[in-house]
Amino acid sequence: MVQHIHMIGIGGVGMSAIATVLLQMGYKVSGSDLKDSDVVRSLQRAGAEVYVGHAAAHVAGADMVVFSSAIPGHNPEIQEAKRLDIAILHRSEMLARIINSHDGIAVAGAHGKTTITGMIAHILSSLGLDPTVLAGGEMQNQCVHACWGRGRYVVAEADESDGSFLRYYPLIAIVTSVEADHLENYGGRAGQLVASYGDFLANIKDGGMLIISHQAYAALKDCIEQAQDRFSVVTYGIGQESRGMPEAIPQPRADLSRDYRAEDIYLAGSASSFSVYCSDKLLGKARLVVPGAYNVENALAAIAVAQEVGLEFDRIVDVLDDFHGAHRRFEWIGAGDGVVVYDDYAHHPTELKKTLQAAREFGRRVVAIFQPQRYSRTQLLMEEFGRSFGDADLVVITDIYAPPPEKPLPGVTAELLAELVGEEIGPEKVLYIGDKSNIPDSLLPHLQQNDLVITMGAGDIWQTAHALVKRLPQKDARSM
Repeated sequence: MVQHIHMIGIGGVGMSAIATVLLQMGYKVSGSDLKDSDVVRSLQRAGAEVYVGHAAAHVAGADMVVFSSAIPGHNPEIQEAKRLDIAILHRSEMLARIINSHDGIAVAGAHGKTTITGMIAHILSSLGLDPTVLAGGEMQNQCVHACWGRGRYVVAEADESDGSFLRYYPLIAIVTSVEADHLENYGGRAGQLVASYGDFLANIKDGGMLIISHQAYAALKDCIEQAQDRFSVVTYGIGQESRGMPEAIPQPRADLSRDYRAEDIYLAGSASSFSVYCSDKLLGKARLVVPGAYNVENALAAIAVAQEVGLEFDRIVDVLDDFHGAHRRFEWIGAGDGVVVYDDYAHHPTELKKTLQAAREFGRRVVAIFQPQRYSRTQLLMEEFGRSFGDADLVVITDIYAPPPEKPLPGVTAELLAELVGEEIGPEKVLYIGDKSNIPDSLLPHLQQNDLVITMGAGDIWQTAHALVKRLPQKDARSM
């Protein structure tokens, strides 16, 4: 009988979420991470025994070991667990045990997973369904990103990046978007990635449901048709063009059972409002306090899920109005001297474009600071990255963030990306500052009253946002 679970890489956001749930379920949890952090200290306060650094002795007494994708096979704790014949599970295998033993609501797709997971969790928790929640990022304000609930539903992210989402057998699957990313894990072929999504859809429980965006439906319609009505299909997306909106997304097949649409969209800085239709019936108005058209679409997915599990529309939008977003998703960092600073996780060309479109709605000059992540992604998407900054007035490109085991690739540099961006928007609008620690000093002379600065990337560029705020004369500019 498993009583003590040891987690290697426990400080990672996905691992810490599982650790939190396991603690609340009553398991003894220990773990290790390379460095101390707020997450590590939070887990220690919750009752976990967490070591800083990896050593074979940390595994002593464990009945099961769980490791993250960042942990190599030669890790001493992995090796010790093998020597002691302790069961070893990848993070996704432990998550699968939790999802598959309940009615899982699994959120997959290239963009928006964490936000949609947080929105669904916030709605279901606020309206008494008491779900178990395992999000891939922490939420702002009071929204929960990890908890053990007593209800029937488990709300979790399903990660397509490494194919681990194929371990999940959800009752409800959400697919937000399908784009060519993480192809290094799919033999460099987009077709293999699409086939993997098809395999994920095949895992939906009989009689279950697929809730899918218009864009993803177009990409996966052959896979959906092969399911032969084994599960119901509900689509969602933005309808006609509205103020501040990019071009409308093509509508899906007309004979689908239900389609949730947002129309009459009004975007204004950090807020938006829109009308929600289901199968051409007006359900009512919704309001958000998170910015951008992409969050309207994220909200539609969450509304569709909540409606389909039986919750009333008016109650859904009432609590959704109080959702303040996930950390590192257009997160307000600080302000001073007329400049406001935000941070965002955007690291794919589509995400960069949508984030900068949202920034434009604040009515300020937009200054984007981008840290590319991984040489492999930068190489694959270099041209697309170069065309992603049309809504920025000034762009700073810093050196590529490459987590282990990534190695530099010949000719793949941040300098080259800066040149490509300059060709698109004008070289006078682009700064290359390789060492991100130099960005605050180098950027300050270029900043103006009424600027909105946003750091973007999946690496550690958030540190630059905080460093920049410390250099600005401090005053509360939230109402500016």
